[in-house]
Amino acid sequence: MLEIVPGLPIGVVEAKREYSSPGQGLQQAIEYAVALDLPTAIASDGHSIIERDLSTGTERHLDAFPTPPELWDRYARHHQLDEEARSALSQPLSQTLTNADGSIRQLRYYQVVAINRVLRAILAGEPRVLLLMATGSGKTLTALQLCWKLLSYWRAVDAEQPRRILYVADRDALIKSPLNGYFRPVFGEGATRIQGHAVMGREIYFATYQSLKNSHDAESTFEGYPPDFFDVVIVDECHRGSVPGSSWRAVLDRFTSAVHLGLTATPRREDNVDTYDYFGEPVFEYSLRQGIEDGYLAPYTVRRVVLTPDAEGWRPDPGEVDTFGRDIPDGLYTTRDFERLVSLLRRTDAAARHLTQVFQDRPGRAVVFCVDSEHAEQMRMALVAHNRAAVEADPFWVVRIVSAEGETGRRQLDRFCDPESSSPVVATTSRMLSTGIDIQDLKYVVLFRPIGSMVEFKQIVGRGSRLYPDNDKYSFEIVDYVGASVLFSDPGFDGEPVRIRTERIDESGEVVESGAGDVAPSMPSLGEPEPDFDRTQSEGELDQPPARKYYVDGTEVTVTAEAYYVADTSTGALRLVEYADYLAGQVRVLCPTIDDLRARWADPQLRAVLEEGLASRGVSIEEMSRRLELAPETDAFDVLAYAAWNIPQRTRAERARLVREDHANDLEALVPTAREIISALLDRYEEYGVEEMTHVYAFQVPPLSNFGSPVEAARHFGGVEGWRQAISELQGWLYSA
Repeated sequence: MLEIVPGLPIGVVEAKREYSSPGQGLQQAIEYAVALDLPTAIASDGHSIIERDLSTGTERHLDAFPTPPELWDRYARHHQLDEEARSALSQPLSQTLTNADGSIRQLRYYQVVAINRVLRAILAGEPRVLLLMATGSGKTLTALQLCWKLLSYWRAVDAEQPRRILYVADRDALIKSPLNGYFRPVFGEGATRIQGHAVMGREIYFATYQSLKNSHDAESTFEGYPPDFFDVVIVDECHRGSVPGSSWRAVLDRFTSAVHLGLTATPRREDNVDTYDYFGEPVFEYSLRQGIEDGYLAPYTVRRVVLTPDAEGWRPDPGEVDTFGRDIPDGLYTTRDFERLVSLLRRTDAAARHLTQVFQDRPGRAVVFCVDSEHAEQMRMALVAHNRAAVEADPFWVVRIVSAEGETGRRQLDRFCDPESSSPVVATTSRMLSTGIDIQDLKYVVLFRPIGSMVEFKQIVGRGSRLYPDNDKYSFEIVDYVGASVLFSDPGFDGEPVRIRTERIDESGEVVESGAGDVAPSMPSLGEPEPDFDRTQSEGELDQPPARKYYVDGTEVTVTAEAYYVADTSTGALRLVEYADYLAGQVRVLCPTIDDLRARWADPQLRAVLEEGLASRGVSIEEMSRRLELAPETDAFDVLAYAAWNIPQRTRAERARLVREDHANDLEALVPTAREIISALLDRYEEYGVEEMTHVYAFQVPPLSNFGSPVEAARHFGGVEGWRQAISELQGWLYSA
């Protein structure tokens, strides 16, 4: 990538090997240039140079590479930049933010393109600009560097003229996170939050629209800033406020002279058409599908779970009363009515029992979206009942996070969003976690309430889209109890799921049927209005049940089918597969033969790469073993071999025995202490598996701790190199059978 200044690419070069034709790399260079919004693509083998000018479509051989001024001039012509725009784009990026290892946090290629397109639009005089980037793709970092470049340019043009940017959102979390995590570390005191009174003399102002419009002293906040005070107003999650009459729209109408920049993760839909009518079409789009294909966002699987009341509908018996003794109106109640008109307590319990098994197969952080605060509390209690060991070990293993929890809920939310915190693991909520909350290591998005809005659905699903390898987060799973995943109707933006599965379970939460299936059929409704998802129940005991909601605890609930869908890479359509076939296919994609699998599994580094590859495809070896009904002591290698090639599996004890028998002479050749160490390692393998056998902390517990540290143990093998060779040979022996 050729940059005129750091962070501003103006051309790309694809270098080929000396014996290759440069033309072989030109197509690749063109693809890079298109992705980077650049007019120049070059390929070279070190001797010959070929260039494509995307502005004119011409292709030619060159005697020498173009000079930086030539490429910069071509870039400017291609994007119709005047001197003002050239100066703004040339401003350096901030180098303040760093990664955990201390390195400077660099922008990804699409973030650079997004910044430059927004800058060009602003400098071209566009009054309203829309930026569309999928959740987890880094909108906040993009906005930060955009503001840095803009303010740097304004200072360079006229240091005496104050310039100001307002960053507005509708939730406190959408303000606190960017302000404290991004803008204050970069701008220092130049970034402030508007709370209670107007503040002057800053560069970046953060505010919720409530603090601007609903303050007790509106004159000192919203009206305290002149209409021309701000140069740019950034509206985060803008799909929720640009309609006429909304609070955000009032803020935008107040500061009409400023450029209005909308940030959203939601493509155009009928329920957010006002956003696009106001801001116009996005100047740049980066979809969830692109993020998954680029490896920046987590792929997802879908598990569709159908409970019998949802599949068949529920009708009260004649004269049936609820737990409060009230007559239940006759009618066929369906998914949209549950927890709004009728609360089926055993339905929630069955879902909690089923979820418990899901979490046991592949533990990980989870959010359960419920109908309202009361339903979230019922789900929390049900999960406590079915996970007593987890709750005994950690009292906050599952918590309810809703606005009614107040400061306690906010503390739990902060801990839940911290990937360094091991607790809470599961959060039940209604709407509080549906948007603007960054949960990097979230592995499960559980849908237990109907979602009528495509916009809200995409926001909820986006909670799981971030990668977090430090906690083995390479993919996430959507567990759908209400058929909401039918809203995956935009494969171009969302990408197709790696797998979709439909399950039917009984009242105990067990899967009772597995096979091809789809979501529950559409059922007739009672013609009631849509549920008001903003509504929250009051705190305290339920002395008087809410009007129109009936509580039923006697109905039988079962769960009824399982099916898997994968995306056909040639058509993009979903293709139904059997679960076992899906597992076998994923293993064989990564390891074409059993010998390949054997070689990879015997090498710790290659094994880790393979496990990461399986995880990125939504495959859990533990879940695979359970669903294939293999013995718990079956080695993970044998689980994969059985799934992919139907090879009879061995237990870890069998493999350890074969090593002792087949390599008795090799073991006998070792010095006695070394032989004891190998025997102890095999014992540990039998009990815990190969990962635990090779981990350094194995020498911190008996019997291996009797031999000292790994360095001390290595002396019995002739030193560190001999020790490494012995461990490598041992793993080879284990998987040679």
